[in-house]
Amino acid sequence: MIHEKVTVSRRRLTFKDLEKQIGAIDGVPKSLVRAAIRSLIEAGILEYRYTFGQSYLELSFRNPVEVSNVFTIVPPGYTGQLPPHRLPIAISPGVSFGSGRHPTTRLSLQALESTWAYRTLHDRAAVQTVLDIGTGSGILAIAASCLGASTITALDIDACARAEARLNVGLNPGAEGVQVSDRPLSSFNGRFDLVIANLRQPTLVALSGWVASHLAPSGCLVVSGFRDEEQDRLLACYADHGFQPLWQKELAGWCAALLGVPASLATTDDPSAPANRTFCL
Repeated sequence: MIHEKVTVSRRRLTFKDLEKQIGAIDGVPKSLVRAAIRSLIEAGILEYRYTFGQSYLELSFRNPVEVSNVFTIVPPGYTGQLPPHRLPIAISPGVSFGSGRHPTTRLSLQALESTWAYRTLHDRAAVQTVLDIGTGSGILAIAASCLGASTITALDIDACARAEARLNVGLNPGAEGVQVSDRPLSSFNGRFDLVIANLRQPTLVALSGWVASHLAPSGCLVVSGFRDEEQDRLLACYADHGFQPLWQKELAGWCAALLGVPASLATTDDPSAPANRTFCL
């Protein structure tokens, strides 16, 4: 229950917050709650993080952390054994977004799993070409490579993020297909099987037309980084370009979605052509 509270809470929780919330359940003594919290800290599952003069408890990534049905984030140099069905992603501590702490990163990883599952279920071609817009730590690009994509372009305008993403790519033997770049979106003329964008809602809205004109036939889009109250507007914007939700999930007030585009998207060989067309799955 403590682990669940920390994972899904909309705000950071202190030791006292957890003690109060769990202790409010009938029949759970506060002494047991305190002992359980301390045991999770000693086991390296939770850790203190000091922010703006206050100590909070968060998930610790000094040990493996399962963030989805398939992916486990591990620290660099981890040599332990994971279950055969788990895919490890090594992420070095850094300042770029994408450590796994934020709900949108975990939701995006779950959305990527759903992308492969959906395409397999519906006999669609395997994902080969991927564009990750705003890659940060590179975690989502690495995950796409681990799932089987062969050519992944990880974009970021921030030089620090690109350096950290390249470091993390080097830590993961299964990420050979990831190329980290600062190319502007305007320089891309081809189409992608999958576009990933874990960005804030205004940026996602602004990107909708570009994405619609640069997805391959029956391509997929993973979007995250928007709040639950922003979801309707965002999905409506993408619906105007023919996208339909194939998977959606909310965690701690944040949302992610897998959006699908039908094969009829490829009505022109010119990816710069207007994207205000109507499609149906």
